[in-house]
Amino acid sequence: MVRVLVTGSGGMLGFALRESCPAGWEILEADLPETDVTDPSSVAAAFRSGRPQAVIHAAAYTNVDGCESHEEQALAVNGAGSGHVAAACAQAGIPLLAVSTDYIFDGRIPAPGEYGEDDPPSPLSAYGRTKLAGELAVRERCPMHWIVRSQWLYGLGGRNFVDTMLSLAAEKPFLAVVDDQVGSPTCTHELAPVLWRFLQRPPPWGTWHATQAGSTSWHGFAEEIFRQAGLRVDLRRQSSRDLARPAPRPARSVLSNAKLRAAFGTGLPPWQEGLARFLERRRCWQAEGRPAADPAADAARGRKT
Repeated sequence: MVRVLVTGSGGMLGFALRESCPAGWEILEADLPETDVTDPSSVAAAFRSGRPQAVIHAAAYTNVDGCESHEEQALAVNGAGSGHVAAACAQAGIPLLAVSTDYIFDGRIPAPGEYGEDDPPSPLSAYGRTKLAGELAVRERCPMHWIVRSQWLYGLGGRNFVDTMLSLAAEKPFLAVVDDQVGSPTCTHELAPVLWRFLQRPPPWGTWHATQAGSTSWHGFAEEIFRQAGLRVDLRRQSSRDLARPAPRPARSVLSNAKLRAAFGTGLPPWQEGLARFLERRRCWQAEGRPAADPAADAARGRKT
């Protein structure tokens, strides 16, 4: 039995990691309030009690707009917290897979360009800065590491863009969604098995990108959600400037998966396919009467809204 400590195990990605845990492997769950990555002693206690053989670090302060007004708190989680986990892994002599984000880039790459793992970071927001700080801490403190950047995550077990769009469509006469931010919608249920493969078939240490194939705008994503859900919605275009959110977003942050495909022989499937499978999962989830994610719990962990 291989024991893997998963920080942020109560979150949306943690849910997908629990669901897809390989046979013969055991997840050691680590999340608030029992495990606080900002506290080195709390991290050390989780290592002592669980004696993990590897760690997937998914805990993060991901409220992008909230980071703008709470950067110190976000840095404690995303930066220092990642460093505490990395140091504990190094001391135990075990590998660390740390999940990061496209927000470490400024999004100014011209279409149809994609960011490679070695492209220089230039974050626009506090969220991006604090996640970049976490990447640096992992590289400095844990030689045996993979940093895996993904983006536009959605899935069961947490609030997400798909649920938001479907809920608003039932309430509003029309919806306006930004069309000047481009990325790759990635379902956590498609990403999680790939993260497990890093532990099962270890590629070289370093930085990797893992997103679903293809790209679109948030408007295009919403359009496809409604198409696949069989809904007719008055969907309008909106610019990021008109939306005026506190944190700036990268305009084009598509991540190249060429390195991932070369290492594993395949990448993640197209984002449209991931969406179709998610909508089916969601229907089954609702048919079972499963409760929605707890907003209070999400807020306490600083998850993206």
